[in-house]
Amino acid sequence: MFKEILLPTDGSDHADEAVNCAVALAKKFGARLHLIHVIEIPRLQDYGAFFALPNILEELRKSGEAILKETSKYIRESGQQEIATDMPEGYPADEILEYSNQNKIDLIVMGTHGRRGFNRVVLGSISEEIVRRSPVPVLTVRMSADKK
Repeated sequence: MFKEILLPTDGSDHADEAVNCAVALAKKFGARLHLIHVIEIPRLQDYGAFFALPNILEELRKSGEAILKETSKYIRESGQQEIATDMPEGYPADEILEYSNQNKIDLIVMGTHGRRGFNRVVLGSISEEIVRRSPVPVLTVRMSADKK
C-alpha cells in the first residue's frame, strides 16, 4: 500500500513519537523511509537582525545534520535500512510538500508539536497546514501522555 513514507523531524520528543510510528509502518509495508529536517530560513523583512549574525545559519545547519544523523542511526538500529535523508532550507510546510511531490511520497508521518528555539517548527501549525495542502494522506502523531 505505502512504498514511500516521508518523516519530517525537528528532533523534538513529539517528532520522536512520529519516528517510532513511521518505522513501524515502513516495516509493515516494506516501504522506504524519507527522513527530512527543514532549516527554517526567516524572511529578511521579518528577521533582519537574523542575517546580521553570520554564524546562525551555519549553526542551524550543524544542528540539522546532527538531528538527521542521530535519527537515522536510531531508525537503522530499529531494523529499517531503507532510508533517504535530506535537509532543505525554507518555509517548512512548502519544503515538506515539495519534497513529497518530487519523491512520489505515499504517506507523510509527523508529530503534532515541535521545538527548537529560534528555529522551532511549531508542528501544530505546520502539521495542520500539511494536512490541508497535501495531496497524499498525512498521519499526525501525538506524544503519549506519559512522556509529556
